[in-house]
Amino acid sequence: MATKTETAAAKILVIDDEESICFAFSQYFTKRDMRVEVAATAARGLELCRKLAPDVVFLDVCLPDRNGLDVLDELRRHFPGARVIVITAFGSLEVVTKAIAGKAFDYLVKPLDLKRAGEVVDLALASRQPARRNGSGTGNAAAGALVGGSPAMQEVYKRIGLVAQTLSTVLIEGETGTGKELVARAIHQHGGRSAEPFVAVNCGALPEALVESELFGHVKGTFTGAVADKPGRFEAADGGTLFLDEIGELPLATQVKLLRFLDSHTVERLGSVEPLKLDVRVIAATNRDLRAEVAAGRFRADLFYRLGVIRIQLPPLRGRPGDVPLLVHEFMRRFTPSGTPVPHLDTGAIGLLEQYAWPGNVRELRNAIEHAMVVSGGGTVMPAHLPEYVSAPGSGCGGESGGALERYVAQVMANGSAGALYETAVADLERALIQAVLADSAGTLSAAADRLGLHRNSLRRKMKELGIGGGEE
Repeated sequence: MATKTETAAAKILVIDDEESICFAFSQYFTKRDMRVEVAATAARGLELCRKLAPDVVFLDVCLPDRNGLDVLDELRRHFPGARVIVITAFGSLEVVTKAIAGKAFDYLVKPLDLKRAGEVVDLALASRQPARRNGSGTGNAAAGALVGGSPAMQEVYKRIGLVAQTLSTVLIEGETGTGKELVARAIHQHGGRSAEPFVAVNCGALPEALVESELFGHVKGTFTGAVADKPGRFEAADGGTLFLDEIGELPLATQVKLLRFLDSHTVERLGSVEPLKLDVRVIAATNRDLRAEVAAGRFRADLFYRLGVIRIQLPPLRGRPGDVPLLVHEFMRRFTPSGTPVPHLDTGAIGLLEQYAWPGNVRELRNAIEHAMVVSGGGTVMPAHLPEYVSAPGSGCGGESGGALERYVAQVMANGSAGALYETAVADLERALIQAVLADSAGTLSAAADRLGLHRNSLRRKMKELGIGGGEE
């Protein structure tokens, strides 16, 4: 954190055309003994920069005379000592990645939290070395598939922007249907390898007998049916990015070879002893708890730590309900034929969509919207057009509606990963039961353990496995 001497000597410049923001920042930081100047245009802001030589600049993206991201580039070139904090009304992935590629110190989303702004300024003042973020990335249409303005998604966007400028290995964690492949593609598209191959592999879909051949390739005659040399997915991704989805499904023997590649950047085709040097960035994803897999002996600890150089945790859709209307609008737009107006969505329908828990996450929501638009025939989407499991009272929300258990089982079967249906269903049931009993026991572990028929230590261990916080002795 910045010292009292540093903050007292700090000079803050706010470039924003909203008077209320300039006033609030002036009041807040002046009370902290900082000098504050404000500018309503980019031209005035650059002029004040030359006179003031500010330590920290708050820069709005939408200015009356210029785009703030263009001004960011100019500020970084002419005033490299200033820490620039970008302000935006909606922190889309496009804006965030451009801000980070332009070497902004951080970014804040309106409506602004002054306490958070103060914390960021303290960090900026305490920082004495510019962040090392090399390269640049520009957005494209494919990256726009990630939708959401919630705080949880803002953190995801920020992490994407940061890791896209590196070649570090990335592990993306999250439930089925949260958009892990979209995040991997966004990292690739916003980095320096966007013009190179992006090769996606679903490890859970590869037959165990062929997984090594598919990933690393083979030479002619290695096994029956190997009638010619065949390059693997690693070779196909040379120069670009290899995305390994459902990494927890890899057999242990293949995990050893993957670890070897991450350490040496070489592979050997099956049947060959000649190493091939490859330039491949690896991004992995999983919907499993790999720590638990390591403890159970199903996943190598050294590979887990090697993959998790950078980890991105995707929030489930139920954890960001405010993003549901944004996603619904986006999916309706995608499913509307070109040249045709996007149909209207009845308020009752959007209410049901917001109330539903979405165990299948964004993928399930997408399927529900496609279903509704087909059934509505292009007209207004009404509650009756939604899938029954969404429109039925209490569905997905723990209500006591008939057939709720059957609907949940159907959702797990439709959206769960092959080979993990039992584990997914049992974990969800355990989590819901323990949370409900804890809440009914006022958070007391002893009382909850007695009702569940578990020892306190067993309950505590189970809560840790399931990611359940809280609980008192």
